[in-house]
Amino acid sequence: MMPDAQSLIAEVDSKLSNASTKRHSAILRRLTDLFLTGAETYSDDHVALFDDIIGHLIAKSDPAALIELSARLAPIRNAPRRLVGHLSRNDDMAISAPLLGNSSVLTDDILVEIAGTKSQRHLAAIAGRARISEAVTDILIHRGDATVARKVTDNQSARLSELGFVKLINRAKDDRGLAVAIENRTDLPSELQPFLKLTLV
Repeated sequence: MMPDAQSLIAEVDSKLSNASTKRHSAILRRLTDLFLTGAETYSDDHVALFDDIIGHLIAKSDPAALIELSARLAPIRNAPRRLVGHLSRNDDMAISAPLLGNSSVLTDDILVEIAGTKSQRHLAAIAGRARISEAVTDILIHRGDATVARKVTDNQSARLSELGFVKLINRAKDDRGLAVAIENRTDLPSELQPFLKLTLV
């Protein structure tokens, strides 16, 4: 944590020591406004400072404020990384889904971790991302239910590994809709096409 952040957090704690959750949430919104106003011009150090301070405030903010915060940060390319990671792991999908589905700040490592440990709804949110790597789709296919498997297969921007395709084809034996979705992909390896055809007979 940056030294400036430590002193600012101490000052915030002092001023808000007896403040209500509503007051914490109001301060959170004001800081978020300040960040978003200059986000494109902030240096990495400035973003890290907001990461520390806002990350500290969310512990005492109400769920509605966190839902709003998540939605506002989701499209921001340099949103505070630790804050985004923390919110993305939230069990409340109203908080986590906007970031899981849209934030470019989330790395493959974080997405793989979340996909490997969280609920099917978390996986479904990830499956709809504009771009998904093979490392992420592999875990989505491995852990995901039928809805997740179909969603990631329908997502033409998702990169699927050969192993991922093999697992999907095996699942498609009992799911014709999934088989059709696989057939509609343009990146199905040619050597796997005969196996898919067997599921469509």
